[in-house]
Amino acid sequence: MLETCRYNKQVMAKLGQREFPEIPLDESVELARRIHEHLGGEVRRDGLAIVLGMSPTGGAFGARVSALRMWGLATGRSLISLTDQGAQIANCDDIHREIELMRSLSASVPLFNELHEKIGDSSIDQNVLAVTLQEITGAEMDDVTRRVAMVERIYGGIKGFLDPESDHNGDGLLQFQSAADIRNAAALPPGWVEFRYDDGALRMRETVENLDVLIGTLETRRNRLIDETITDNP
Repeated sequence: MLETCRYNKQVMAKLGQREFPEIPLDESVELARRIHEHLGGEVRRDGLAIVLGMSPTGGAFGARVSALRMWGLATGRSLISLTDQGAQIANCDDIHREIELMRSLSASVPLFNELHEKIGDSSIDQNVLAVTLQEITGAEMDDVTRRVAMVERIYGGIKGFLDPESDHNGDGLLQFQSAADIRNAAALPPGWVEFRYDDGALRMRETVENLDVLIGTLETRRNRLIDETITDNP
């Protein structure tokens, strides 16, 4: 019975009553992709632990499973199943749709939404971040200090995705164009950059927020290629 309780215990970081994942979104997406591609989208907890080479009762493994749930990528404890969004992003090959999904998943953690309302995508001193976190969570400062570097790292990976309308406004920012549109398009206006891929291009005004979105998307695609290379060359 004791082992069963340990086995099912949910592991996650916490400040006050605010919970947040200990594993970044891009790493969790890569784990969801492995579950989708190699395990059919559903796997028992102990089976996933074997695949990852981890103990099913260990804290590192528990943090990964909890992060899948908190980011909205999977559900379940003993049996881990990808959500619709988890399966979609694991099988996504369109950069426009991938960014839409990353935006939605990034908004899954209330603490990060509250933090974004306070500071947006601004870069702030870690001490200022600690004070802001204490204001939001009501946690003791000692606890905040222990967690602030983790929050900074994980929030930093998603903050560019937390403005859901920024790719649709006229000043804006992210524009998706088909290959035909690219051929007929005029030169980029000053202050804009373009990322081209097989079926189109992503054009954006060169802002911190937009570059954060692009970097996050490229990191996810990079990790996917690494995983595919390992799979093809065991």
